[in-house]
Amino acid sequence: MAKAFTEDDPDGDGKDNTIGLTDRNDLIYGSFKTIASWFGTPNYWGGEKDGEIVPQFMYPEYIETMDFIKKLHENGYMNQDFLVTSKEDQTEMFKNGTAGLYVGSMSDVKAMYDDASKINPDVEYDVQNYVEGPHGGEYGIWSIPGFGSLMLFPKSSVGSEEELKNILEFYDYLMTPEVANLALWGGEEGVHYELIDGRAKVIDQTKYDAEVRPYKIFEIGEPETSGKYEPYNEYEPAIKAIELEKDNENYLIKDPTVTLDSETYAKNAGQLDQIISDATYQYMLGEMDEDGFQAAIKKWEEAGGSDVLKEFNESLKNQ
Repeated sequence: MAKAFTEDDPDGDGKDNTIGLTDRNDLIYGSFKTIASWFGTPNYWGGEKDGEIVPQFMYPEYIETMDFIKKLHENGYMNQDFLVTSKEDQTEMFKNGTAGLYVGSMSDVKAMYDDASKINPDVEYDVQNYVEGPHGGEYGIWSIPGFGSLMLFPKSSVGSEEELKNILEFYDYLMTPEVANLALWGGEEGVHYELIDGRAKVIDQTKYDAEVRPYKIFEIGEPETSGKYEPYNEYEPAIKAIELEKDNENYLIKDPTVTLDSETYAKNAGQLDQIISDATYQYMLGEMDEDGFQAAIKKWEEAGGSDVLKEFNESLKNQ
């Protein structure tokens, strides 16, 4: 598909001005980590070999993913400057028709379509989740632990158990349907939103942005826990995206180190991650071969990575 978007003149203008994939300088929320899932790569430290935690970049599937991206890049099937491309520039290439493929959050499809249709009223988008890898294995998709924020109530700010209970009672109140919908959709049905088939639709986006959006900071929980209304969509790909996101929960690749401890990684994660990030980009750009990548892994181990693996595995055994 990436080849066709690049070579088959999809916009019919007779010019060589389209590419397949648009990507950005982000190995996690760009294309790389999702494509790595399709190849069967573990999630972060998500694999266990012979009962031991092993990081994703020590698996052959990680190498296969790099080879795939490298091939796309060498053939011109993706933006050549993805290493320095921002998310804004990445999405702009998709909206203006320069690129035909975008790997990212499916829930973004409605906002992207709204922008793209202003450029080309005939634009058509679709979403897809289930992409099987080259080995015929079951589809999988990397996941985050499931919490988006953490609330802390330090003793220096909360003076007593009674005060803490009052604060927690307030947070419980934020998760009632009444308050959750007030923070998310506005104060009154028919003013800020209308209900269609039990789902909320914003009536006036400008009014909503000015009067409601600032209060979204108080939104806590999901519809299943707070009873808040889910958004109404008329745009078919957006409706499909919601269903496919739910379907993805059947195929999650989890990171088993979420509940494990490594003091070395807590202190040196930035430095250690940068070694592998740099090597990954160099490999995909053809500036490093597999021997060079293995040398980078050795450098990672000597910089503290070996201690990280030891500490994670000791934490795993102590669970």
